[in-house]
Amino acid sequence: MNNLPTPEELQQAWEELCAIHSRYLEEYEVKLPQSNQYNERAKSIWLAVLYYYKDGYVHKNLISRICQRDNSRLGADQQVRHLKRDGWHLTGTGGEHILDPYQPSPEWVTDQRRREGRLDATTFNELQAVYGGRCATCGAEAGKPNPRYGEDIVVLQQGHKDPSKPHTLDNIIPQCQFCNRAYRSDFTFDDKGRVRAVADVGPVQRATRAVQQKILKWLRDRLGLF
Repeated sequence: MNNLPTPEELQQAWEELCAIHSRYLEEYEVKLPQSNQYNERAKSIWLAVLYYYKDGYVHKNLISRICQRDNSRLGADQQVRHLKRDGWHLTGTGGEHILDPYQPSPEWVTDQRRREGRLDATTFNELQAVYGGRCATCGAEAGKPNPRYGEDIVVLQQGHKDPSKPHTLDNIIPQCQFCNRAYRSDFTFDDKGRVRAVADVGPVQRATRAVQQKILKWLRDRLGLF
C-alpha cells in the first residue's frame, strides 16, 4: 500500500459505495455521511478508503494519512472504529479494519430489532402482534378480507425470510397466504417484509432475455469470469 489511491479513484469508490448503500443498507437505516464528494467529511473518506481496499484489511494509520492528504482540517489519528456506531459492518483488531459493504453490523440489526419489539417475541403469535396482526409484505390484516383478493379472508403464515437458513423465529415474518404463496422460496426478505435479494434461480429463469443478459454481465464483472 505504498502507492496511495488517487482522489479520483476514491471518488469513484465513494460513488459505488453510495449506490450499494442505497440498495443494501438504507433499509436498515445504516448512516451514510451526506457528502457529494468523498472528502467532504472524515467518515466519507474512511468509507471510501475501506471500500477501495474492501478485499483486505486496512490500518487506521493509512486512512489517517489519506485524510490529512485530502482534507487538511482532519487530525492525524482518525478513529475509524466509530463507523460501527452508524451501523457499518467492520471487523478486525489492533487498528486493522475490513468493511463488508453489503451487510449492516449484526449489533446494529439487533438494536434495531429491539427497538421494533422483535426481540421480545418468543412465539409466532407474539411476532404477529409486533406487526399489528398484518402481513409484513402487503399490510393485509388477519381475519379480514384481503383488499387485493376480494372476499378471501387473510390468514397469516410463517413467511421464510431467508430460505437458505433454518425456519426459526428470528428468520420468520408474518405473511398472508397470498404473499407467502406468490413469493415461494424465490426471495429473501428484510424484517419489514420487503424483498431483499434473489434466493433461487426461479426469478432469473422467468426474466426476459435482456434481463438475464444484464445479470450475466454483472456476475462476470463481480466474479471475474470471462
